[in-house]
Amino acid sequence: MSPILVNPNSSIAAGRFSLAPRRFRDLDGRTVGLLNSTKLNSAHLLDGIADLLVERYSVRDVVRRRKETFARPVDDDLAREMASTCDVVITAIGD
Repeated sequence: MSPILVNPNSSIAAGRFSLAPRRFRDLDGRTVGLLNSTKLNSAHLLDGIADLLVERYSVRDVVRRRKETFARPVDDDLAREMASTCDVVITAIGD
């Protein structure tokens, strides 16, 4: 029997997308949300980002939240909470 070559690339063409419009020129006075994906080291990465944002900008507040698991999308209630309380949300994968 001859070996089988498996192509890991998706056969579905990626759709085009556009970035959301920028609502702010800077982070001064803004609340930044940090969403921990629960992947290994994502908390460390987000801690470093938070330190830099607080050091370099006049960030008003940093809100930290954590997903249940990296294997699932963010819970709708958590996404709504962050959207209503944060001006910007950053998430990290880690590893």
